[in-house]
Amino acid sequence: MSWILTADAILYHGETWELMGRRWGKIEKDFATKNKMFDISKIPDIYDCIKYDLQHNQHTLQFEQAEELYIYAKYLADIVIPQEYGLTKEEKLTIGQGICTPLLKKIRADLQRNIEESGDETVNRLNPRYSHGVSSPGRHVRTRLYFTSESHVHSLLTVLRYGGLLDVVTDEQWHRAMEYVSMVSELNYMSQIVVMLYEDPTKDPSSEERFHVELHFSPGVNCCVQKNLPPGPGFRPHSRNESAASKNP
Repeated sequence: MSWILTADAILYHGETWELMGRRWGKIEKDFATKNKMFDISKIPDIYDCIKYDLQHNQHTLQFEQAEELYIYAKYLADIVIPQEYGLTKEEKLTIGQGICTPLLKKIRADLQRNIEESGDETVNRLNPRYSHGVSSPGRHVRTRLYFTSESHVHSLLTVLRYGGLLDVVTDEQWHRAMEYVSMVSELNYMSQIVVMLYEDPTKDPSSEERFHVELHFSPGVNCCVQKNLPPGPGFRPHSRNESAASKNP
């Protein structure tokens, strides 16, 4: 790559020109093998590097083909990366379960713990300074945060999609949600899956209507050149207020 280097140019987070050259040099060496073949497992690395430099170093590099390389690398990465988690639904589900079963068990245990009463639990309340816009700041909402890898998020999405949670044919809302997820080509930084457990204390404790779960998903941040993003909020159940408003225009 023929980038014009200047002594005064500063790269993102103080990266040196030598380190950048070694970063790209290693990818070039690993991608093109000695027998004149290409190692397609390195395509995600190429994509990560060009996306990083396009987003953070393009103002310095002024590399004219940066966006073109990014687009081609993304097209290839969109094919290669999903195949790392299986080709068929059965393979994807088996691989997904193998990766994220411990995480699933942890989530299930935490949900079960939230259902059970705990009288000796230490309760933290929201600081009043940050309660603006919160409808019920005094309510105790148990929260669990799980910080994990891209492979675990991929696997968790796979289990939710193909694990038979709901019928995509008969459940229109779930069909829309899965359609949205299928249009997401990449899990970026800050990708998140939110599991929200609600309790209706007016229902019988043994009734299935006592609790219900909502799932929310975000594919994370967008690159500076990503323009064709999937529309819609995904799987977001209508609230009672929205339902009432739609019935009474």
